[in-house]
Amino acid sequence: MSRSLFGPGTFVLGGGAALMGLFLVIGFLLPGSWEASASATLDETPDAVLARLDSPEGWSDWTTWPDSTSRSGPERGAGATLAWSSRELGSGSFRISEASPARVVYEVRVEGDGGSALRTSGEILLTAVPEGTRVEWTEEGDLGSNPLMGWWALSMDRAQSAELEKSLERLAEVLRAAR
Repeated sequence: MSRSLFGPGTFVLGGGAALMGLFLVIGFLLPGSWEASASATLDETPDAVLARLDSPEGWSDWTTWPDSTSRSGPERGAGATLAWSSRELGSGSFRISEASPARVVYEVRVEGDGGSALRTSGEILLTAVPEGTRVEWTEEGDLGSNPLMGWWALSMDRAQSAELEKSLERLAEVLRAAR
């Protein structure tokens, strides 16, 4: 009795391998970058909002950070940096690169396996309005050239925009509680 080389198992395994290969090829072709944005009007002065944005300690009042962190640079403004090393989140840093009464710019870098890094940059614009302060937050990132990250980047615009909105809500709560 002879067995055929092209039996049902060969077609199933070969088809699965072909689909996995196609999945990876498409992942390589997808962009690894994403952009997100959110805005809110907060019932606070621009100075009160800026006080929570121009230092890593201010950010830690309304955003989540790993437990193990180290601080470097000035207390506030450009160069203020928070670095961490966490089993869950990896090693990374948050650095304020510019801070003025109308604008805060920052960079986040998270080290990945094999020396790769995930980079995020963000900008928060503050505008005085009759109701308080209009906060416009934009963020963009690059997940690198990993084909799995290309697929992840497809959903990052929407998912990260939702996270920015939640963060602005927490910022508003912290500012209200500080009054």
